[in-house]
Amino acid sequence: MTRRGTIAIATTATPEEAYACLRDLRKYSDWLPRSTSYRGTTPGRTTSTTIGDTYVDRTPLGEVRGVVTDASPNRLITFRQATDDDALTIDIVYCVEPTAAGCMVTRTGRITVAGRLRPVGPLVTALIRRENRRTMARLRARLDGPSSR
Repeated sequence: MTRRGTIAIATTATPEEAYACLRDLRKYSDWLPRSTSYRGTTPGRTTSTTIGDTYVDRTPLGEVRGVVTDASPNRLITFRQATDDDALTIDIVYCVEPTAAGCMVTRTGRITVAGRLRPVGPLVTALIRRENRRTMARLRARLDGPSSR
Protein backbone atom coordinates (compact mmCIF):
# COMPACT_ATOMS: atom_id res chain seq x y z
CA MET A 1 0.00 0.00 0.00
CA THR A 2 1.49 3.33 -1.08
CA ARG A 3 0.13 6.81 -0.39
CA ARG A 4 1.44 10.15 -1.63
CA GLY A 5 0.86 13.63 -0.27
CA THR A 6 2.05 17.20 -0.63
CA ILE A 7 2.04 20.06 1.86
CA ALA A 8 3.27 23.57 1.07
CA ILE A 9 3.93 26.51 3.37
CA ALA A 10 4.71 30.12 2.56
CA THR A 11 7.23 31.77 4.86
CA THR A 12 8.98 35.11 5.17
CA ALA A 13 12.30 33.29 5.54
CA THR A 14 14.81 33.33 2.73
CA PRO A 15 15.46 30.11 0.81
CA GLU A 16 18.87 29.97 2.53
CA GLU A 17 17.26 30.12 5.99
CA ALA A 18 14.65 27.48 5.16
CA TYR A 19 17.19 25.11 3.65
CA ALA A 20 19.57 25.55 6.60
CA CYS A 21 16.75 24.66 9.01
CA LEU A 22 15.78 21.54 7.07
CA ARG A 23 19.28 20.20 6.64
CA ASP A 24 20.50 20.66 10.23
CA LEU A 25 19.21 17.46 11.82
CA ARG A 26 21.06 18.30 15.05
CA LYS A 27 18.71 21.24 15.63
CA TYR A 28 15.37 19.60 14.82
CA SER A 29 14.62 19.40 18.54
CA ASP A 30 14.85 23.22 18.68
CA TRP A 31 11.76 23.62 16.51
CA LEU A 32 10.08 20.21 16.35
CA PRO A 33 9.00 19.06 19.81
CA ARG A 34 8.11 15.46 20.51
CA SER A 35 4.57 14.24 19.91
CA THR A 36 2.68 10.97 20.19
CA SER A 37 3.98 10.06 16.70
CA TYR A 38 7.46 11.61 16.79
CA ARG A 39 9.89 11.06 19.62
CA GLY A 40 13.00 12.73 18.25
CA THR A 41 15.76 12.59 15.65
CA THR A 42 19.31 11.47 16.26
CA PRO A 43 21.73 12.43 13.47
CA GLY A 44 24.45 9.98 12.47
CA ARG A 45 27.05 12.76 12.29
CA THR A 46 27.52 16.09 13.99
CA THR A 47 28.35 18.03 10.83
CA SER A 48 26.00 19.69 8.34
CA THR A 49 23.86 17.17 6.52
CA THR A 50 25.10 15.98 3.13
CA ILE A 51 24.11 13.20 0.73
CA GLY A 52 24.61 9.83 2.37
CA ASP A 53 24.37 11.09 5.94
CA THR A 54 22.20 8.96 8.18
CA TYR A 55 19.89 9.57 11.12
CA VAL A 56 17.33 7.77 13.25
CA ASP A 57 13.79 8.94 14.00
CA ARG A 58 12.14 7.41 17.04
CA THR A 59 8.43 6.58 16.64
CA PRO A 60 5.81 4.41 18.36
CA LEU A 61 6.60 1.77 15.69
CA GLY A 62 10.25 1.75 16.77
CA GLU A 63 13.27 3.27 15.14
CA VAL A 64 13.03 4.45 11.55
CA ARG A 65 16.44 4.78 9.91
CA GLY A 66 16.93 7.61 7.46
CA VAL A 67 19.42 8.71 4.87
CA VAL A 68 19.83 11.94 2.91
CA THR A 69 19.42 10.90 -0.73
CA ASP A 70 19.79 14.23 -2.52
CA ALA A 71 20.66 17.81 -1.72
CA SER A 72 20.90 20.96 -3.77
CA PRO A 73 21.80 23.94 -1.56
CA ASN A 74 18.92 26.32 -0.89
CA ARG A 75 16.63 24.43 -3.30
CA LEU A 76 16.10 20.76 -2.46
CA ILE A 77 16.76 18.10 0.14
CA THR A 78 15.44 14.53 0.05
CA PHE A 79 15.32 11.77 2.62
CA ARG A 80 14.48 8.06 2.64
CA GLN A 81 13.35 6.47 5.88
CA ALA A 82 12.64 2.81 6.58
CA THR A 83 12.12 0.35 9.39
CA ASP A 84 14.71 -2.43 9.59
CA ASP A 85 12.22 -4.90 8.10
CA ASP A 86 11.02 -2.45 5.38
CA ALA A 87 7.45 -2.69 6.70
CA LEU A 88 7.43 1.11 6.49
CA THR A 89 9.29 3.18 3.90
CA ILE A 90 8.93 6.93 3.56
CA ASP A 91 10.44 9.09 0.81
CA ILE A 92 10.44 12.82 1.56
CA VAL A 93 11.27 15.66 -0.83
CA TYR A 94 11.52 19.24 0.38
CA CYS A 95 11.61 21.85 -2.39
CA VAL A 96 12.45 25.44 -1.49
CA GLU A 97 11.47 28.16 -3.97
CA PRO A 98 12.00 31.90 -3.60
CA THR A 99 8.97 34.19 -3.52
CA ALA A 100 8.63 37.96 -3.39
CA ALA A 101 7.97 37.78 0.38
CA GLY A 102 10.41 34.98 1.29
CA CYS A 103 10.03 31.42 0.07
CA MET A 104 7.68 28.50 -0.42
CA VAL A 105 8.62 25.15 1.13
CA THR A 106 6.87 22.14 -0.38
CA ARG A 107 7.09 18.72 1.23
CA THR A 108 6.13 15.78 -0.96
CA GLY A 109 6.02 12.37 0.64
CA ARG A 110 5.45 8.81 -0.40
CA ILE A 111 4.53 6.34 2.35
CA THR A 112 4.74 2.61 1.64
CA VAL A 113 3.34 0.15 4.17
CA ALA A 114 4.00 -3.58 3.76
CA GLY A 115 4.63 -6.78 5.69
CA ARG A 116 3.69 -6.75 9.38
CA LEU A 117 2.16 -3.25 9.11
CA ARG A 118 -0.02 -3.92 6.07
CA PRO A 119 -3.14 -4.85 8.12
CA VAL A 120 -3.00 -1.43 9.83
CA GLY A 121 -1.75 0.47 6.79
CA PRO A 122 -4.56 3.05 6.65
CA LEU A 123 -4.05 3.90 10.34
CA VAL A 124 -0.26 4.18 9.91
CA THR A 125 -0.56 6.48 6.89
CA ALA A 126 -3.18 8.65 8.62
CA LEU A 127 -0.90 9.11 11.64
CA ILE A 128 2.08 9.93 9.44
CA ARG A 129 0.08 12.45 7.41
CA ARG A 130 -1.07 14.16 10.61
CA GLU A 131 2.53 14.32 11.83
CA ASN A 132 3.63 15.75 8.46
CA ARG A 133 1.09 18.59 8.81
CA ARG A 134 2.34 19.28 12.34
CA THR A 135 5.95 19.27 11.15
CA MET A 136 5.24 21.79 8.41
CA ALA A 137 3.29 24.04 10.80
CA ARG A 138 6.19 23.93 13.28
CA LEU A 139 8.66 24.64 10.47
CA ARG A 140 6.67 27.72 9.43
CA ALA A 141 6.51 28.92 13.05
CA ARG A 142 10.28 28.46 13.38
CA LEU A 143 11.09 30.24 10.14
CA ASP A 144 8.68 33.13 10.74
CA GLY A 145 9.35 33.44 14.48
CA PRO A 146 11.53 36.10 16.12
CA SER A 147 14.24 33.59 17.08
CA SER A 148 14.86 32.64 13.44
CA ARG A 149 16.32 35.99 12.40
